[in-house]
Amino acid sequence: MSWRVVTTPAGWSDVERFGNEEQFAISNDLMAWVDAGPPRRTLRLGANVFEDDIPAGYRITYFVNDAEQYVAIVRVRKA
Repeated sequence: MSWRVVTTPAGWSDVERFGNEEQFAISNDLMAWVDAGPPRRTLRLGANVFEDDIPAGYRITYFVNDAEQYVAIVRVRKA
């Protein structure tokens, strides 16, 4: 199974504020979600919206669509 990981305009705006090294670290952590899927540890704002910390030290808010197997990154900020 392979997941699509996409970034919403708001999520992309968050990522653009970080430097190249930070962007690389975030991308590496999110690429792991392509094979394994998102962690879904902390449910937020109702069904299918989660907020979890990634190893690089950032908090990711994301929406999951199981039927289409995609993760939409909504927000990225320092944990």
